[in-house]
Amino acid sequence: MARGLLLCLSMSQIFNVGSLQRALDYHAERHNVVASNIANANTPGFRPLELLRVDAPGAQGSLPLTRTEGAHLVPAEDPGSYGMKVSPDESSVGGLDGNSVSIEREMSKLQANDLRYQGAAKLVTRQLAMLRYAASDASGG
Repeated sequence: MARGLLLCLSMSQIFNVGSLQRALDYHAERHNVVASNIANANTPGFRPLELLRVDAPGAQGSLPLTRTEGAHLVPAEDPGSYGMKVSPDESSVGGLDGNSVSIEREMSKLQANDLRYQGAAKLVTRQLAMLRYAASDASGG
């Protein structure tokens, strides 16, 4: 049982699936925020929002992990140590009705976010294919 757990931890560190999962989650949520901005483009007084990546407060505990020997493994990132925060987009200038949404800017952000999501999804697909190949003892099936 311990060997299987060790193998599982090694695979997750080798294939780094956790960071890709966070990337996919972030870009999916950012899509929702940008789509909300576009949907409210004609709402008087609406200020666009932006999704920011932030460190979760207190996620690292009181004592940092330290490598005391060169042979020790580097600590893996804690999946819960990064969060997201919705904040006002201060880079927009208000219009006559107080709405500061620029459709062109938001569509550009939406397209860039889509490209990043698709890139992360391709990486996940390839890493899962490598895991499937390794699990099949390299027989390809």
